[in-house]
Amino acid sequence: MEINSQRRSGAIKSLKDIKSAIDSSSLVILLDGITDPRNLGAVIRVAEQFCALLVIIPRRRSAGEDADTLSRTSAGAIEWVPLLEVPNIARVLAELKNMGFWVWGADKQGTNIREVSLVGRIALVMGREGEGLHRLVRENCDGLLRIPVCGRLDSLNVATAAGILMYEVRRQQDA
Repeated sequence: MEINSQRRSGAIKSLKDIKSAIDSSSLVILLDGITDPRNLGAVIRVAEQFCALLVIIPRRRSAGEDADTLSRTSAGAIEWVPLLEVPNIARVLAELKNMGFWVWGADKQGTNIREVSLVGRIALVMGREGEGLHRLVRENCDGLLRIPVCGRLDSLNVATAAGILMYEVRRQQDA
């Protein structure tokens, strides 16, 4: 696949670089303020398993700097999933919408994932553990999704939540 060779050569500089690979069921993951490189690596590993087109992180206040930890925690998936660093996540959401993506943010106050259609081009936005999505990012989402849980803790690890949401997107798209 052309994207993978672009990733290894460092050619992914903007969304335009992946435009030719976008299809009717493309999945893009955005991480809003994830600073732990182990969490980022784990999300990239799951993104590879669910054939995400791209993982996008902000240039500042992000875990993208630690290449060694990313490689280990992603089990090498960083070589196959393009990682795009951008100056502003909220602006990228507008670009994705213009490309035909539905943008869904993860939030414990969102709509139950079982009640939402996740068919078509989907962009999932995952926020910081404990604090969630930044206000401007939340406001630029088409909607917010919630994973139904029944435990006593108030949230899941971001990589775990991302995996559940990616699974649900692909489950619905295959149906």
